Amino acid sequence: MKRNYLAPPPPPPAIRAAMAKVAERSVKNLPVFDFSSGNVGALPAELSLFTKFEVEVNRNLPESLATIAESLRRGITESFYPSPRGLGYSPTGGMPLTKKLVLEYFKNIHGVPLSENDLNRIIVTAGGQQALAASLRSLKEGTAVLMPRWEYDAASGTVKTHGLREVRVNVKDDLSIDLSDVESKAAKDSVFYLSMPNNPTGYTNPSDLRNIIEIMIRNDGAVVWDAPYIFTVLRLNSGKAVYDEGFLKEKLNEFRNISSKYYDYMCILSSLSKTCLIAGLRFGMALSCPEWIENMNAIVGRENLSSPTASFIIGTVILEEFLKKPITHTWTCKVLADRLTILMEELSEYLILPGNGVFGALYVLVKTPIDGDKFSAKILEEYGVVAVPGRAFYGEPVNAVRLSLVAAPWIEGDEKWIRNVKELKKALKST
Repeated sequence: MKRNYLAPPPPPPAIRAAMAKVAERSVKNLPVFDFSSGNVGALPAELSLFTKFEVEVNRNLPESLATIAESLRRGITESFYPSPRGLGYSPTGGMPLTKKLVLEYFKNIHGVPLSENDLNRIIVTAGGQQALAASLRSLKEGTAVLMPRWEYDAASGTVKTHGLREVRVNVKDDLSIDLSDVESKAAKDSVFYLSMPNNPTGYTNPSDLRNIIEIMIRNDGAVVWDAPYIFTVLRLNSGKAVYDEGFLKEKLNEFRNISSKYYDYMCILSSLSKTCLIAGLRFGMALSCPEWIENMNAIVGRENLSSPTASFIIGTVILEEFLKKPITHTWTCKVLADRLTILMEELSEYLILPGNGVFGALYVLVKTPIDGDKFSAKILEEYGVVAVPGRAFYGEPVNAVRLSLVAAPWIEGDEKWIRNVKELKKALKST
């Protein structure tokens, strides 16, 4: 299969390659006499820094949060007790055990028919955004990268600053992607990037993803599917947002059927951040063909001598538990549904919502009376309300801002969120 959109793989960084060999031999219990790196964190690795290390989980938590808490307890302990493993270097791209679990994630959740010998199709990254940047930077200079008019701003920034050519495709009033515009703009050897569920619109439609992939295949291209939000999908029903477990499973199966068929034409990006509430730990992952992953490994390895070791140890435990019992998203989805419902009740005339009755991800667009840049500056100065101007996602000035549904901490009754919404409503009404 030709992949003319990929840049030639650069040589792997020498230090990273040496560190990876140490990790591989250690996993296989082979003798290692290590002179590879300036890993000063290895000096105390066999010492006991703590005579006692105890973390106790709150037993009154809902089951999904208790699962996360117990995994955090185990991961934190493994990072620093009885020896401080988390202080040392670890290979960028992930340790073999971590990569095996990531392989299981893409096999079980996305339906990709992987074997234990397919670790060269896997990379673990310091957050989903590192995976995003590395996937796009792996493309050949001058490659056309298509993306929807409304799209995650970090993707656009990476395309523009790394010698790629951004091509925006139209989005209809109901936020669906104009497939005829995709057809007309998809050039030979081009690549389509999309987040689905979409950041910032919440638009979610597996059929659009399938159709876009098929268009790109006909043009010898590929799709970068940014998919960290697939477990946060809600139904929009009679002025309310509803978390329906059966509905979510239906959408997950639709996505699974697509990736299981077309994975050879995709680079699938994901993250534990949204599913398991660990955004600050930075645990991202990607699956693609070996050539694409080789490029990504070289890019990440040149810029980061080590992975965030403690984060990866903790993330490995969390991923292991998630694969056994995938329930960590349920509490989050209920909070998202409640918060979006409050917005729909308070700001219905301002919200820009998907027209197909499906909402995913963690963000919602709000129409503004004036340009989004000016509006966001005004409400910050006059009300202390912080929202992201729509221009960052739309690619040009637009009367809209993006709201995060998760920036405010949750407390019983969600009073902080209600207070935030009322203050935003006041700002909208007064402008």
